[in-house]
Amino acid sequence: MGWMSATALAGCTITSYLFFRYTWCLSLSLPAKIAAFAACLLVGIFPLLTGYRFEKILGTLFTPYRYALYFVFIFCVILFTVTLISDTIFGILCYTTSWLRHMSMVGCLWFKYGNILLALLFTVWALYAGLRVPGVKEVTLTSPKITQPQKIVILSDIHLHRVISPNKIKGIVDKTNALRPDAVLLVGDVLDDNPARIKNITALLKGLQARNGIYFVTGNHEFYAGYKETVAELKKLGFTFLENSATTLPGNICLGGIPDIPSAERFGRKVDLQKTFAKADANSYRLLMSHTPTDFGAENNFDLEVSGHTHGGQIFPFHILVKWRHHYLSGLYKLPQQAWLYVSRGAGQWGPQMRFLSPSEITVLNLQQEKK
Repeated sequence: MGWMSATALAGCTITSYLFFRYTWCLSLSLPAKIAAFAACLLVGIFPLLTGYRFEKILGTLFTPYRYALYFVFIFCVILFTVTLISDTIFGILCYTTSWLRHMSMVGCLWFKYGNILLALLFTVWALYAGLRVPGVKEVTLTSPKITQPQKIVILSDIHLHRVISPNKIKGIVDKTNALRPDAVLLVGDVLDDNPARIKNITALLKGLQARNGIYFVTGNHEFYAGYKETVAELKKLGFTFLENSATTLPGNICLGGIPDIPSAERFGRKVDLQKTFAKADANSYRLLMSHTPTDFGAENNFDLEVSGHTHGGQIFPFHILVKWRHHYLSGLYKLPQQAWLYVSRGAGQWGPQMRFLSPSEITVLNLQQEKK
């Protein structure tokens, strides 16, 4: 099942539940209930109606149209979650507390429609969380292999596209530069649209500054948008492309990069971890950029892997599905062969420009020499 079919199925399941939970009990005629159910099913497929093909029809109205459809859809997702939680709590209290069984009609209505108000507030917050410039999250790792401290900024999953706010991208660039990084790592899914359509937005990234350079690897969305075109566009900005290759940074750090593993296999590119660090000094600290978090097991030949892709779940309760699918959600994990994995929640987001219980981040990786 493709993601579009899965999205439609999940969306219609959610909105069907909400129909029976909030609408079926109302005093409506049968035709009105049928119309309401049809409207709920339409909302369930809203994400399928946000594609760029509608831009030709709507013109300048496409951006607010896309934001509005996603807002309503995510409201339904959050209402679904809030309702399940509140119904569970209500059921437990009814079973364990006698007075709740005699709740007044006003109390029952508040318990019911209070869910809608709460979900609406959460949805407004989710929109704000998606549009704001990410906060800074610091991670510090030490190793005897590191000979001098390095401050490295990780920017993952920016997802540049034609309806993203340029002010947010400017804010990401300004906040990154204010950190005065030694290097900036773009860990895939930087571009999420036809590069020819977003040149003005992509050009904003040229303002990024780092003493020892800016490096990038491909994520799955670079493959979707056009592998050659997206790589060429980022190279034009002066960024260094790493694909099954590595470079040396100060502090005895060897920085390597590989293409997104699932996408490379699908689109005919090779992933060669051994080749990536083939020329690395045996005593160097090996830092791997890999868009999708992966445990290479016995093949681990690095000290630290930095990844993104998961968005930390982006919209709760999708955290559960992401954790189940990828095993790694966000944060720092210990891997075999004395290696570490850091998964960023990302500086941007895919699809709806919204986040709920998974804030975006600009990650500062402080690599320091381990004190004896």
